[in-house]
Amino acid sequence: MADLQTIAETWLSAFAVAAFSVDVAATVDTFLPDGWLRDALVFTWNTRSLEGHEKIAAYLRDTLPSAHLSNFKLDLTPGLQPEVVLESGVGAAFTFETPRCLGRGYVYLLKDGVSARWKALSVFMSVAEIKGHEERGYELGTYGGHTISWEEVNEARRSEIESGPYAVIIGAGQTGLHIASRFRQMDIPSIIVEKHQTVGDQWRQRYPTLSLHTTKNHHTLLYQPYPRNWPKYTPRDKVADWLKQYAESQDLIVWTNSYIQPQPTYDLVKKRWRILVNRNGIEVELHPAHIIVAIGTLGAPWIPDVPGRDEFKGDVLHACKYMGGHPYVGQDTIVVGAGNTAADICQDLSFQGARSVTMVQRSSTCIVSSKTVATQMARAFPDDVPYDICDFKFAAMPINLQRKLARAQESVMWEREKELHDQLRKGGLKLNMGRDGSGQHFLIFERIDVGCGPLIGAGKVKVKQGVEIKCFTKSGVVFTDDSEKEADLVVFATGYMDPRQSLKETFGSRLMEQTSPLWGLDEEGELRGAYKPTGHPGLWYGAGDFAISRHLSKQLALQIKATQLGMIP
Repeated sequence: MADLQTIAETWLSAFAVAAFSVDVAATVDTFLPDGWLRDALVFTWNTRSLEGHEKIAAYLRDTLPSAHLSNFKLDLTPGLQPEVVLESGVGAAFTFETPRCLGRGYVYLLKDGVSARWKALSVFMSVAEIKGHEERGYELGTYGGHTISWEEVNEARRSEIESGPYAVIIGAGQTGLHIASRFRQMDIPSIIVEKHQTVGDQWRQRYPTLSLHTTKNHHTLLYQPYPRNWPKYTPRDKVADWLKQYAESQDLIVWTNSYIQPQPTYDLVKKRWRILVNRNGIEVELHPAHIIVAIGTLGAPWIPDVPGRDEFKGDVLHACKYMGGHPYVGQDTIVVGAGNTAADICQDLSFQGARSVTMVQRSSTCIVSSKTVATQMARAFPDDVPYDICDFKFAAMPINLQRKLARAQESVMWEREKELHDQLRKGGLKLNMGRDGSGQHFLIFERIDVGCGPLIGAGKVKVKQGVEIKCFTKSGVVFTDDSEKEADLVVFATGYMDPRQSLKETFGSRLMEQTSPLWGLDEEGELRGAYKPTGHPGLWYGAGDFAISRHLSKQLALQIKATQLGMIP
């Protein structure tokens, strides 16, 4: 293979000249026929993924002339230099400009079998900064020539923001904290409203054996990586404590024990909300331009309405209320569901000494080993590479292209998990490799084996497959195949309702029905609802895991800053 930098520079030169000249045909010719363009706020204030020459050309005909792209340069920052990708391809980062923005991009190049030229399998282009409104970075740390203390500075800043925030964020989980941190660096005054007494309580209230299923560089927090000796998989209470100190160290304004009262109103002329916040029992009126709902993708816990529940003498819990298996030593237990949470709970119940543990699996489940996930994480989010570079490169390839490449490796994925899957099938579990054969990763946007596989294979966790609970009896349950099972505990790891349902209590049904679904992927493989306009002015959703919210908080902040500056109508 020729010099990687030369390959990348040659392609970038052709792409830059074509884009600068507003030559759509020449620009499209730098892509493979089945190539992709992913645009994050560059050509429109939206995020789009276009596949194939026809769609890319149609998109650029309407948007390339007004983009005024210029000053393309290869980015040789450590971690972003040209490298071998996809076995025989070349990946390279680059920078560019528009009249009002600084941009960054990434290209995946493959050699075209027809022309023998290097062409783009995928090009990612994103706005990095708005000129003159770049992220602030660190401060000097001394104020007024050493005449003003930090306490005075901080108090004055908080007082000003609390009297008139430009944005109010609902929820102080990782998503809300990421958004608030990003807003602070981009001079968007904001307050977080959190219903719990202490930041991190939403994690402290989950089951005690919970640890995050991704490695630490994937779930590190924005601007603040973990210490070098931090656990590879962070336990529940360490997550909670880290979120609490993060809010403090990032100087975020969080009103705990607080909530927005029904129903906020929006003034279409003034472009401002009127909201009443119950802050520790005291009513406070605010008029922000934007409200960001950052309560996550999980609404109210969902438990199916099963007849006979009132006559059942045991305990019935949703997984979110499960606080450990200690009370169920020597008892018969049933866990409905076969995802991560169900597996964690089954493992805990077995370890704590339940007499029997039965997992109820209705259909089939995609399960991969924790070793597989760790390998994937090490490749995409290695510990020795800054998280922002990992985030950028991960975002560079459209989700639907990732899915397409993964489907081609389906047989490899099955073979890799054979040992684990043999254990699980021995125990009666039915398996799949994702909804379309593309594997576990895309089921996030189900599942990872966290140590329950050997228990299932050894029969310590029984599997009841292909059924649901038809009804409760006094001493147990009856399944839809009419078999019966005695139980002292039934845990429903059955997921959660659409969060917009519970939001109707605050915002009203009419307003919420104007908004788009929260979470899931659209036909282009882009996130629905979150970090983009919801359908109601001044109302935004933020959601996702640590890495998603860490990265997309920037896109949200850019849109809000552009609105503030009048760049977006």
